[in-house]
Amino acid sequence: MHDLLALQPETPLGDLLPPRVKLVLEKNGIHTVEDVRRAYPNRLLKMRGIGMLRFKQIEVVLFPGASFTPERVSSPIRHIEGSSLNGVLSPGTVRILAGGGVTTVEKLVAMEPEQLLKIHGLGVGKLREIERVYLMGQKREA
Repeated sequence: MHDLLALQPETPLGDLLPPRVKLVLEKNGIHTVEDVRRAYPNRLLKMRGIGMLRFKQIEVVLFPGASFTPERVSSPIRHIEGSSLNGVLSPGTVRILAGGGVTTVEKLVAMEPEQLLKIHGLGVGKLREIERVYLMGQKREA
């Protein structure tokens, strides 16, 4: 019986799904209905270009009655190697500070706001974030 299943041709996606969804699937190496079924749900959600909207479009057509809701879909937080500011400040702020040579709390708190604003890419919004985190930390220590 298992051999019979192996001999059956796989079903192409054809016009089952909206053209954009089909294109995104094909760019991710999914060309048949069976490929989609094998990738459902987690591998589909991790594919580039498949957000919840396209995922739900696939689900309605190929998995009627099913409704998978992930606990949380998020991208990994990027850490800057060698910086002790990871996890304290947003990844973007840590990256900009590292580009300016600031990778430790000691270096950060030793700098005046005017010096920080000279770092390429660090504007008032990032400075406010730094001040919020630093001032909150000062109040806890006092």
